Amino acid sequence: MLKVYFKQAWNLIRQERLFSLIYIVGTGLSVSMVMVLSIVFYMKVANIYPETNRDRILVAKSGMVSFENGRNSSSSLSEGMINTCFASLDGVEAIALISRKDGEFLLQPEGDPVQLPVTVKYVNTDFWKVFPFRFIDGKPFTDADQQLAIRTAVIAESLSRRLFGKDEAVGKYISLNFRSYRVCGIVKDASLVTRETYSLIWLPYTLADGYQPNSSFYNTEALGEFSAYILASKDKNLADLKKEAEAAVERYGKTLHDKTFTALGQPDYYWQSIFRFWSNSRPEYGKLVLQYGLVLLILLLVPAVSLSGMTDSRMERRLAEMGVRRAFGAPVTTLMVQVISENFLFTVLGGVFGLLLSYLLLYLSRSWIMQLDATFVDVLPEGADVVFSPSMLVNYQVFGITLFVCFLLNLLSALIPAWRASHRQIIYSLNAK
Repeated sequence: MLKVYFKQAWNLIRQERLFSLIYIVGTGLSVSMVMVLSIVFYMKVANIYPETNRDRILVAKSGMVSFENGRNSSSSLSEGMINTCFASLDGVEAIALISRKDGEFLLQPEGDPVQLPVTVKYVNTDFWKVFPFRFIDGKPFTDADQQLAIRTAVIAESLSRRLFGKDEAVGKYISLNFRSYRVCGIVKDASLVTRETYSLIWLPYTLADGYQPNSSFYNTEALGEFSAYILASKDKNLADLKKEAEAAVERYGKTLHDKTFTALGQPDYYWQSIFRFWSNSRPEYGKLVLQYGLVLLILLLVPAVSLSGMTDSRMERRLAEMGVRRAFGAPVTTLMVQVISENFLFTVLGGVFGLLLSYLLLYLSRSWIMQLDATFVDVLPEGADVVFSPSMLVNYQVFGITLFVCFLLNLLSALIPAWRASHRQIIYSLNAK
């Protein structure tokens, strides 16, 4: 039966080409706006290289200490606090530490008087377990390198080609801020989309200027310079681990002398962590979800109202057809299903056009769109680009979102016109011209 409905809808498209073109383009424009937002959010929370374990990660970025005199201090977390609260929890596979001392440094290429700006991250050895980069050559720096602060470095494949061409880079040395580092591994480049892990050079965090074991800020043992990414084992329920971690943080906060500590609800699920911008306040996730939901609803409702008017106008021209079919015993539900299925074909065609348009918009405005994120880099590093891999864009989740948006838009725009047309009196419909 549906095959018959869609065949009739296809014939309608061929007969009313101008109407069909306007409807499909209008649908496509509304779908593309929703899809741009959906794809950007998807890239922030989905398992994409090298952050392929996001669904098993809890994130603790910061905390706040309250002193007896009423003064508060907030910052990133200390190494000691992270180890005390999270390292001994059951079901923790690894904890990646990323220092907030990362940033842009200058690289001195051999034989080139021009220094090259590069992004650098200070990380620990577990970083490579939590975020499984693909090593083109070599391997990560070792625990001994980290503990002894040996100047070793993992570099991105693009930087390796720029510095050494096709020559083997592992074992060679690079000059960074006029200090020499031995290259121990080459990894496939990460995209700027994965802002937590993106860099061109990764160094042991013990090499950061001013680093001291268990160093802390504001004379508190809780605050420091690290964010923690806690990888749960595959057989561990992430919600249970989060509760255990929150309880551990609460116990830890009560052990400090003359002060109390809170992580403001952390560790977060990975999707929650992208909304945590400030170290001294907790995001209102319910309010944020409501805000984003209202934006998406408005983007769907505005075009749906216009498309509903077009559908209603088309139904007025087909009242005689509806009247004849009802006179011969066609039930109301059959007529409604036909109208909705016809409209769904229009919407799906518009959805395909909108999805392709959203890809084009993302590509043309990729740097600007990603900078809408308050925590993203303001200026792209030298030679860097926002790269969208096929797995980020072409996957069943994105297509599923597109189909759902099309279905929702179809219901919003066709349900009322279909109900009105199918419930008109038969005499009125037969006399319609």
